[in-house]
Amino acid sequence: MEILESYYLWFLIIIFIVFIFTYKKITNNNDALTAKFTTVKDLKTNVSNIDNLLLIAFKNSGFRNIRIKKNENRIYAHTKFSMSSFSEYVEIFYEVDQFSTVLRFKSICALPTQIYDWGKNKRNFKKFSKELEKLLPPQVTITQL
Repeated sequence: MEILESYYLWFLIIIFIVFIFTYKKITNNNDALTAKFTTVKDLKTNVSNIDNLLLIAFKNSGFRNIRIKKNENRIYAHTKFSMSSFSEYVEIFYEVDQFSTVLRFKSICALPTQIYDWGKNKRNFKKFSKELEKLLPPQVTITQL
């Protein structure tokens, strides 16, 4: 009983971590209970070289280890460790048709037990969005869905 009294805080932390991983396993959702930010943007026109523009915007945003999967229309990267986070995984999925280009942005904390991100994931999106708008032609209008 003395062990429980001495280390009760550690037991609570371990139980919390086990709960998070168990919940993720049961729901088959690896993103569950982890801080994330997702949004969708529509570029209202067909941008022919969107994968190159997204790649340049990722580089200019300061993301690291950028990987592109052209056959899946996805670009992946991660951010560096900072005082406000342990880093995040950033992903863009883009769909191109003859009338528009739709971007699905997701930024998720790399630490799976991190349930609060102090706004870092949303700042990743704002940084990326700002860099992308610099690269797009002026006639392209962007709407957030």
